Amino acid sequence: MKKVSAMVVVLALLALPAMAGDKAKCDGNGEDCLKAMKAKYQKKAWLGIEYDTDEHGRWVVKAVEKESPAARAGFEKGDVLLSLNGEAYTKENKAALKAEYAKLEPGSEATYVVKRQGGKVELQATLGKVPAELQAKWIAEHMKEHHPEVKMASK
Repeated sequence: MKKVSAMVVVLALLALPAMAGDKAKCDGNGEDCLKAMKAKYQKKAWLGIEYDTDEHGRWVVKAVEKESPAARAGFEKGDVLLSLNGEAYTKENKAALKAEYAKLEPGSEATYVVKRQGGKVELQATLGKVPAELQAKWIAEHMKEHHPEVKMASK
């Protein structure tokens, strides 16, 4: 399986579900980028899964964060993401999927359909806020890659 940057797709995100860090480049200087990213992640919806794409381009759940919205909704490792609020998880549908995810915020209800053991399962999730530790990780990764001149405070 090849690794997919979440956020997107997000998903950060593609919103897709929670995912890894947002790899989009910032316009402007590093300090402005840092402020914008902090503000963005305060409003970003979080599901709490990690995923990869398989050889067929399907999004496959590889991990579910404990005590996350995904765990409460019943997501399982190995689930194949089929849709979010009726928008299909396909390469051809990335723009519509990203637009759907952009509408979501912490507290939003989202309906996911997954393929599990040959059948389809509908899961209802109340999305959460990206945990502070994860926000810090994503921001640090982005800043290191795109704005190394900005010194991040270390804990």
